[in-house]
Amino acid sequence: MSLTEPVAGPFEPSRPALLAGLVFALAAATLCWPMLTGAYLLGDDQYVAGYGFRLFGAEIFRETGRIPQWNPYLFGGLPYVAAQHGDIFYPTAWLRWILPVDTAMNLGFALHFVVAGAAMYGLLRALRVSWTAAVVGGLAYELTGILASLVRPGHDGKLFVSALAPLMFLALLRAVRERRPWGYALLSLTVGLCMLSPHYQMTYYLLVAAGLWTLWLVFFDPERPAGIRWPVALGCALGAVVLGVAIAAIQVLPFLSYIPYSPRAAGGPSGGWEYAITFSLPPEELLTTVLPQFNGVLENYWGRNFFKLHTEYLGAVVVALAVLGIGDRSRRAPVRAFGPIAILFLLVSFGGHTPFYRLWYAVMPMMDKVRAPGMAFFLVALPVAVFAGFGADRLLRGEPSRRALLIPLGVLGGLAVLGAVGALEGLGLAFAAEQQSVRLAGNAGELRGGALRLLAVVAVGGAALWAVWSGALKGAAGAAALVAVVVADLWSVDRLFFDYREPAAELFADDPITARLDSHPDPFRVLDLGVYQGSYLMGHRIMTMLG
Repeated sequence: MSLTEPVAGPFEPSRPALLAGLVFALAAATLCWPMLTGAYLLGDDQYVAGYGFRLFGAEIFRETGRIPQWNPYLFGGLPYVAAQHGDIFYPTAWLRWILPVDTAMNLGFALHFVVAGAAMYGLLRALRVSWTAAVVGGLAYELTGILASLVRPGHDGKLFVSALAPLMFLALLRAVRERRPWGYALLSLTVGLCMLSPHYQMTYYLLVAAGLWTLWLVFFDPERPAGIRWPVALGCALGAVVLGVAIAAIQVLPFLSYIPYSPRAAGGPSGGWEYAITFSLPPEELLTTVLPQFNGVLENYWGRNFFKLHTEYLGAVVVALAVLGIGDRSRRAPVRAFGPIAILFLLVSFGGHTPFYRLWYAVMPMMDKVRAPGMAFFLVALPVAVFAGFGADRLLRGEPSRRALLIPLGVLGGLAVLGAVGALEGLGLAFAAEQQSVRLAGNAGELRGGALRLLAVVAVGGAALWAVWSGALKGAAGAAALVAVVVADLWSVDRLFFDYREPAAELFADDPITARLDSHPDPFRVLDLGVYQGSYLMGHRIMTMLG
């Protein structure tokens, strides 16, 4: 058996990869099935900008066979590629050339949930986790809140990078530990795709994490090849990253040339310390990783940020499994590799709420050009999913003590009881700003309801974990039980962020104003005084003074 050959578990299907892929597709379908009826998964940014950007690009390509170079509809015109009008060169753009734009955008989200699960499954199998545990870890990542809830703001680029993240870790594992050259090729491809997403900030965070992973594989992995030549391994990894960036040069170089003329130029409004720390993750919101209603969901949000359209929910069952995984003595080495990555990016997520970010901001290049460090939390969710896979493996083998299993369930159950009786409302008062007190009070019912949901998850999920641990559920039945409780737990929160609307042809249909403007001869520009949001009019090929 090779060092990274998966180990057999209590249930190993004859076609493991195929069945795993089916599980991930069905899990995505629990959230995405309305797409089959023609409904449009409309995120906020897609409504105000994304749909118009993509419709314009698709129409021009169909008319001319070329990608547009200039967008004449916003401000005085913008360079289409350099000003970052979305996923222009990413493979999802190809779907828009042959399918209705809203259908293609729907598929872009749905397919990447499956990719996220499959990529995590592949990583866990390479880490010698059994089939069931790898599927559980894959589902934990595919449906984790920081990924699934990205549909509400419409942040597809963040989802693309998050989905590809485990693939980057897998590529390095294959390349360094197993000395398989194709691992470096896979690394280059993954880097290139992440850059073309094109979410550079998420890719930046991922490359830092991948760098730490590479250092561990080369210098600290107890299973690294004997006689490994570290300059060669590090040089090949660096070369693969450089090649990946070169793959994306068609997108990156125009963007770099545009920065001096953009809001991110030196002295511009999109730069500096205060800009960089906006939308940091307040530390008290860590409680939402198991009880998302603590800070309020969507319109009930009362936290320290201006608004919040996503969640960091990790899942109560996933957290319980992750605690078991961290305690796995046979996997201390990978836990010590992923643990520091999780801690580092948790600190990055906190942004301006801790002194650490001052150091990060001062040392790391380009951090004065980006904001919302809270998005780095996906690199906390990724290690947690890995640990959950380890924990599921331990559970299936019956290794944990009764105490080790009951402690995390007891803590989560106790938190649920406190929330259900209203004891957590006082904790909220300690953090809520005075102007948020009304919203905090209005969230009381939602908090108690969320606590009751958590209590139900702990009861049902805990019973399933106990049944698997004790041997009452074995083989396929045990695998099905673990899969069911993980999916049900995460689905119960994720579903709140999926906002389906009528098809784009109806949603963006002409109204009397747009019909009148369409009939007016060019050239003219519209000064929109709040009738339409953002770049909505671009979707009707109407030029605006702003955007």
